[in-house]
Amino acid sequence: MSRWILIGLMLITTGLSALGQRSHLSKRITISCSSVPLHRVLDEIARAGNFSFSYNADLIDADSLVTLHAESDKVESILESLLGERIRNKEVGNHVILMQSFTHEEKRESRQKTEYLVSGYVQDGRTGHRLMDATVYEVFRRQSVLSDAHGQYAFHLPVGPDIQGLYFAKSGYADTVIFIRPVQDYSMNVPLKPVYGDILRVSSRPAELPVNLIDSMALVNLLVPRKALITSENLQIYGTRGFQISLIPYVGTNWMNKGSYTNAISFNLLAGYTGGVNGFELGGLINIVRRNVRGLQIGGLGNIVGRHTMGVQIGGLFNVNLGHYTGLQLSGLLNYQRDTLTGTQIGGLCNYLEGKMQGVQVGGLANITTGHIDGWQIAGLANVASKDVSQVQIAGLVNYGRHVYGIQIGGLVNIANGNVNGLQIGGLFNFARSVVGLQLGAVNVSTSLETGVPIGFFSYVHKGGLHRFELYADEVFYGNVAFKSGTNRFYNIFQIGVGTSWMVNYMYGIGTAFIFSPKLSLDINIISGLVFSTTPSLALHGTLTKFLPALEYRFGKHLAIFGGPAYNLYAFDETRTFRPDGIAPYTFYDVVKGYQRIQMWIGGTVGVRF
Repeated sequence: MSRWILIGLMLITTGLSALGQRSHLSKRITISCSSVPLHRVLDEIARAGNFSFSYNADLIDADSLVTLHAESDKVESILESLLGERIRNKEVGNHVILMQSFTHEEKRESRQKTEYLVSGYVQDGRTGHRLMDATVYEVFRRQSVLSDAHGQYAFHLPVGPDIQGLYFAKSGYADTVIFIRPVQDYSMNVPLKPVYGDILRVSSRPAELPVNLIDSMALVNLLVPRKALITSENLQIYGTRGFQISLIPYVGTNWMNKGSYTNAISFNLLAGYTGGVNGFELGGLINIVRRNVRGLQIGGLGNIVGRHTMGVQIGGLFNVNLGHYTGLQLSGLLNYQRDTLTGTQIGGLCNYLEGKMQGVQVGGLANITTGHIDGWQIAGLANVASKDVSQVQIAGLVNYGRHVYGIQIGGLVNIANGNVNGLQIGGLFNFARSVVGLQLGAVNVSTSLETGVPIGFFSYVHKGGLHRFELYADEVFYGNVAFKSGTNRFYNIFQIGVGTSWMVNYMYGIGTAFIFSPKLSLDINIISGLVFSTTPSLALHGTLTKFLPALEYRFGKHLAIFGGPAYNLYAFDETRTFRPDGIAPYTFYDVVKGYQRIQMWIGGTVGVRF
C-alpha cells in the first residue's frame, strides 16, 4: 500500500504535462518546405496541429515565399520564426488568431482613444433564428458580452487604426472570428452554423444542448453567475494565465470570463470559479474548476473539478471530480470520483468511484467502486466493488466484489459474486460462486470449489462438495446420526446419538478424507460434545471427545459402509450425577482429579453412509 501512496505523491512533480487538452501552440509538429507561399505554409501547420488560423489579410502578406524546416518543434516557436515579433497569437476554441503586436506606448495611446459601438444580431446560420446567450469575445482585451433574449449584442471597441478580432461562439454551433477596423459605430449580423444538424431543431427553434456537468450542479449554480456559466460553456480557451484571485465567483480578476481560463496560480478567498489550474490553487471555502487540475489544490471545505485531476487534492470536507484522477486525494468526509482513479484516495467517511481503480482507497466508513479494482480497498465498515477485485479488500464489516483475485478480509462478511482466486477471511460468513484458494470463516458457502479448501464451523459447497448422512454404532452409543458438509480435504461433522440407559450425545467435529480409489477411502475424524443423562430427568453428565479413523468402501454414488477403531476421552463430575461410574464399558485410564473424573478407552465404529 505504501507503494501507491508514494506514487501519488510523486505525481505532483512528474508527468503532469500528459493531462488535459493540449494547447495548440504547445503541439509539436514536423514540417519542411522551400519557397512556398506563406498561406500554404500556414495551412500545412494548421493541418498538422489539427486547428485553424484566423487572421486579417491586410496584416500578413499571404503570397510571400518562405522556406521552413522544423523537426518536432512547438507551433508557437515555428510561428515566431515565421512571422516575427510583430505578429502575436491567441488561442480561442479551435482557432489560433494572428494579430498585430503593439509596444507599450502604442497600447497606452490606444487606451486614451474614444470608443465606438459594434452591434447586431447573432443568428442560426441555417434557419435565421436569433440566438440567445451567444458569446461575443474581444480576443486581446479579454472582454465579452452575451446576446440578449432577442439575439442582439452590443460591444464597445476603442477607436483607432488597430484591427480588432471579435470571436462569436455558442455551444452547439461552429464558432467564427471576424476582424474589423475601428472607424465608427457599426452594425453587423453574424450567422453561426449548427454543428449537430437536425438535432438542434425542435418546433423550428434551436434545442438547448447539455452543458458541462459541473455547470449543472446545484451548488455551482448557487455560487456562480449565470453569465459566467454560459460564457464558460461557449468559450473554449486553453491558454494559461499566470495568476488569478477571487473573493467569490462574482468578484475576481477574470470577471465573467473566469470559467474560460487556466491559471498557474489561483487564490480564492472564499470561493472561486476557473477554467483550469496548472500549478497551485488555494480556496478558503470552495474551489470550482470546469476543466482540468494539475498540481496542488486545497479547499477549506471542498474542491469541485469538471474533468481530470493530476497531483494532490485536499478538501476539508469533500472532493468532487468528474474526470479521471491521478495522484493523492484527501478529504475529511467524502471523495466522489466519476471516472478512473490511479493513485491514493483517502476519505474520512466515504469514497465513491464510478470507474476503475489502480491504487489505494481508504474510507473511514465505506468505499464504493463501480469498476475494476487493482490495488487495496480499506474501510471501517464496508467495501463495495461492482466488478473485479485484484489484490486486497479489508473492511470492518463487509466486503463485496465480483471476481476476487487476491484477498478479502471482512470483520463479518465477504461476498464474491463470481470467482475467488485467493483468500477469503470473514468473521461470520464467506460466499463465492467458485473458489480457487482458501475460505476461512464461521460459515463458508460456495457454488463450486475447483482447488482449495473452506475452513470454518460450517462449510457448504454446492457442486463437487461433500454432503453425507451416516448411521453408525459404537460400544456406548448404539444409534448415531451424523451429517458431514464441506470437502474431502476438510469437512464439518454434526452428530446426535443415543445409547444405553437412554444417554444422548450432541457433538460437533471436523475431518479429512484420503481417497485411494473411487471405492476405497480413509476418513480421519475428531468429534467432541456433550453427553446427557435422561433419567430421572435430562441433565448434563459430561463431555466426550472421540478420535475416529475409519475405512470406507463405496458400493455406489449414494451408499457406502465404513468402520474403524475409536479413541475415547470422557470427563465428568462424579459427585453431581446419578451415574458416578461414567459411561465407559472398560478403560485403560481412569483417574479422579478433585471432583473431575477422566476416563479413556479404545472402542470402534461401524456404519453406513448415504
